[in-house]
Amino acid sequence: MIFGRSPSGGNTMRYAIHGLLAAGAAGFLLAAQGSAPAQPAQSPPGFGWPHNPNTYRVTSAFDLDRRSGPRADWMGWRSGDPTAGSGHAYNLHSGTDTGMPNGTPLYAMANGTLTSRYMDFPRNDNSAGGNYLFTSHSMGGHTYRVNFWHLDYQGVIPRPGQSVTRGQHIAYSNNTGNSTGPHLHLGVARSSATNLWTCPYYHGWWEDDEFYWGDTRACLRYVRVNSAVLNTRIGNTTGYPVITQLSRDHIFVATQHNNWYRILLPLPPSIAHESRTPSGGLAEGYAEQGTWMDSLSKSTASSPMGDPNSVVLAGRGTRHTEYADTGSLANVATFTFTAPQRGNYIVATTWPSEANARNVAYRITHSGGTTGIFLDQRGDSSQGGTGLHADPYIIESNPYVAHHTTVGGDSIWNSYSPAGAGLPEFGPERIYKFTVHTNTRIRASVDHTGYPGKDVDIHLLGSMSNTDCLIRADWSFEYDLTPGTYYISVDSYGNDASRATDYTIRVEFDKSEPFANSWVSLGEYHYEYGQEYHVQLREQSVTGPVDPSRPGRVYADAVKLIPVATHRSGFISSGSAFSEVVNTSAEPVCSVVVHTDRLSGNDSRDIADYHEVPVYGSRGTGTQNTSPVVAKAVTGHRFVVSQRTEDGWYKVHLTNAAGATEGWISGKDLYIYNPEAAPIAPDADVDHSIWIVH
Repeated sequence: MIFGRSPSGGNTMRYAIHGLLAAGAAGFLLAAQGSAPAQPAQSPPGFGWPHNPNTYRVTSAFDLDRRSGPRADWMGWRSGDPTAGSGHAYNLHSGTDTGMPNGTPLYAMANGTLTSRYMDFPRNDNSAGGNYLFTSHSMGGHTYRVNFWHLDYQGVIPRPGQSVTRGQHIAYSNNTGNSTGPHLHLGVARSSATNLWTCPYYHGWWEDDEFYWGDTRACLRYVRVNSAVLNTRIGNTTGYPVITQLSRDHIFVATQHNNWYRILLPLPPSIAHESRTPSGGLAEGYAEQGTWMDSLSKSTASSPMGDPNSVVLAGRGTRHTEYADTGSLANVATFTFTAPQRGNYIVATTWPSEANARNVAYRITHSGGTTGIFLDQRGDSSQGGTGLHADPYIIESNPYVAHHTTVGGDSIWNSYSPAGAGLPEFGPERIYKFTVHTNTRIRASVDHTGYPGKDVDIHLLGSMSNTDCLIRADWSFEYDLTPGTYYISVDSYGNDASRATDYTIRVEFDKSEPFANSWVSLGEYHYEYGQEYHVQLREQSVTGPVDPSRPGRVYADAVKLIPVATHRSGFISSGSAFSEVVNTSAEPVCSVVVHTDRLSGNDSRDIADYHEVPVYGSRGTGTQNTSPVVAKAVTGHRFVVSQRTEDGWYKVHLTNAAGATEGWISGKDLYIYNPEAAPIAPDADVDHSIWIVH
């Protein structure tokens, strides 16, 4: 019987970071990756257990992808997935089910209010949603809602509006509604419009017995690696593929046990593979066929500060071919890499402003074969412009970020139609021009610190005309574009020209739009751990230059691998030679969990809602961290903390797929458990080493 059918609703990486820069060593400096706000992690909400004993087994987990069928929830469960003796998710499951006998007393998980209840279904009436109640709780500046489903008929004790206290008996479990066996369907989330989609185990929001013993519980426990190198697999036998490997004495959080532990895994960092080294030679993993030449030109592709997918291009210049016609194009460049962890990756490429070739072929190998992509390598032939009507600023990078001013601009357009008709825009304006070549979406914004005394608005135009306004906004807009040339006007609002001001404009397009000095997506592909793959750039398909007035050039600059949240967990053997559970009563352990996502309710009801957080190679100084990003964490990830700093940096254990086996994480996105178990890091622990990539 399947309980709980609730209402639907050992290889080393080729690009591993190797250590200190020795005299004469080949490599390049990995420059500042960005910054992250350092602050102490938050305390988790003070929820207690809804039932006693707390040893009942989870029979069906939360489904974290309602759109595309069965998909892994936060513990890595999905329909048909090996579960090591515990239940797994089924499609459209909106909570977590725990099997328990009918009539099991249920308790309020925190002080709060009973907000809603339904109790009209008799016992074992297996239809609709069954009897339920919802409670609301305010803690730490947030409001949380707890959902109890499939309750006993006439078993709800308080009435809506009544206060409840933590541990108060409020209901009995049963099997009412669409249920195939006695169980409790439970959900916990911050209040939001969609908070029926809730996952109580998602963030480990249990104050008591968060980590505990037992083989059949839906438990979180600490597991230490005893083997020098330990494989992590997608299933609970050695017949399953390896995801990544772990190092001896590192501790990880496990969520299941039945001869195998399922542990939570961070993602590897994004990695750039380049054509040239700082000394001018060919980079490791890069090879050429044909005639290629050195070029000092190099893409200036960059990432937002603190971006967990940030990489810094460090090679000196790049390599290019030059052609006068398309009759003899036989040059090939190949970037080869070894996948550090099993899963999906977005592959992106970039080129500098001097590129000028139409229909360049990229061949991407992956676990499913080979895929061909054709792109125009469009260079930036503009001089940047001045922002005047006769000489607009040219947007030819993605994203485009610039600091400009309307002071000294043209004052020609006073209003815009049809969008925003009649709004007074009498101050000076600055004009931007761009061309897109695919169906794409633009996201544009302005930020000006002088507001409201100083004010500008932003307008998207289909042509160089204020009567062809497609959309306008005070601060930001998004708009779907078809191929063509467009304009943006940033205009000072109001009748007083003195409201002109400095501002920052940011314009971003979909990643597949081919801009120079930008990371352009070549698609998402699956790779197997430890296997060799390549991205090949082939000149033979080129049909000519994009700009006939400039030399035809094809550039082999760099490609980037961006890990996608695919395997957030994996199985390791529980044999004593391989791993052991840490007895936390004798050896207290500290951990942090990434608790936030892209939703205002923070209920993470879909993988696409995940928020990514960088893990750095060294601890930050104050609120900044300019060391390499060595791993990525996503919503629901939990890390064991070995040290912490007073200003909120936490040293955590990582897998061998990361750029280091330990890293530092910080910020408002974390909850911390048992912080006193992690010692304060001494000042001497700060790592001032220089990181290199061979």
